[in-house]
Amino acid sequence: MQFLLVFVVILLTIYILCLIGLMGGFARLRQRLRHLPLNSEAALPLVSVVVAARNEAHNLPRLLSCLAAQDYPREKYEVIIVDDRSTDATNEILASAAHRYDFLKVLHVNDILPGFAPKKRALDLGIRTARGEIILLTDADCSPPPTWTKEMARAYRDKTNIVLGYSPYRFDVPLPRLVEGMLALDYFSTAAVAAASTGWQHPLPATGTNLSYRRESFLAHGGFEKIKHWISGDDDLFVHNAAAEGWGRFAYALTREAFVPAAGPTSFRQFFHQRTRYASKGKGYAPWVTFLLVAVYLLNVLIAGSTFAVLAGYVELFVPLVSVWGIKSAVELLFLFQVASVFGERKLLWFFLPTALLHSIYVSVFGLLGLIGTFKWKGDAYEKRTVESTSEVLTQPPPRSFV
Repeated sequence: MQFLLVFVVILLTIYILCLIGLMGGFARLRQRLRHLPLNSEAALPLVSVVVAARNEAHNLPRLLSCLAAQDYPREKYEVIIVDDRSTDATNEILASAAHRYDFLKVLHVNDILPGFAPKKRALDLGIRTARGEIILLTDADCSPPPTWTKEMARAYRDKTNIVLGYSPYRFDVPLPRLVEGMLALDYFSTAAVAAASTGWQHPLPATGTNLSYRRESFLAHGGFEKIKHWISGDDDLFVHNAAAEGWGRFAYALTREAFVPAAGPTSFRQFFHQRTRYASKGKGYAPWVTFLLVAVYLLNVLIAGSTFAVLAGYVELFVPLVSVWGIKSAVELLFLFQVASVFGERKLLWFFLPTALLHSIYVSVFGLLGLIGTFKWKGDAYEKRTVESTSEVLTQPPPRSFV
């Protein structure tokens, strides 16, 4: 018992030091951005928005409308949407849109390439076809505001090579207010860690719903080559690899005009597969990141286990449990308040207590499922975390060919 308590204290100390480091990183990020001038309108670069779309007929009309409304010089703007083996009306919608919008280019992927995860392959095709100096990524279920392209492009200053951005949840299918708030806070917390770690020039998480980098750097460093076999990770594994190889400086677009709302989960099944996929990339991280993640995971497992032990009658664990959980939650809240104040998301902190009460169980379950569970994504079922052959992507239903 004494040894276990000491072990928990060590894990808690590591976690608190990480959070303090993140708070320092966020302060550093804000300080640096405060002293950097924005690029002028005349200096705006040619931008290519690249989107990989698979069975997105229900989302594409809204996305296309948002991309058509971008406040950006048309001679410096193009959109490339890659239809990745869609079996719904995606192709027809894109074909019609291509006739209406002169800035839109539509590409098609009709098969699966062994050893190349489908989404990364689609993005790679779009990026290599693009003319833009800056690649701007989002997903088909997102709704970028008219200011998005310009704000992200203006963030390229002082030799910046990669810019990350925030994507708050948008709930198209109403859920109970408490559920929406807890989901939105969980998603925001990931963005908070991304922004804070960017301050130390090594982003930890990242999201492909709002991400940008220089096309020249992407091509010069081999693009997705080193991570192309990972099913997921076109965002966080990508920026980890870029940081390790010294691609250049990272920035984070803190202005609200650069935030891109993304569709939140509409059902528990979707949430389950999404979070399992998010957790499936752990083995692809650098050793020091893996060490920190394991330490945080073990801390949450011990808190979750102690919670069930107390409920089972081991009341002597109650005081240590409440003490550890209380300290952990207090430092988490302090960090989230720091970032939420800048992002304009302080309202989400009203959902902190119920989220914190379930957080350790949530991390314990999905951390394990990320290693051993199967998940579905865009109509494909995956039993492994990487894809080395076409047989490891179980497509349902079979893909339709386009001429």
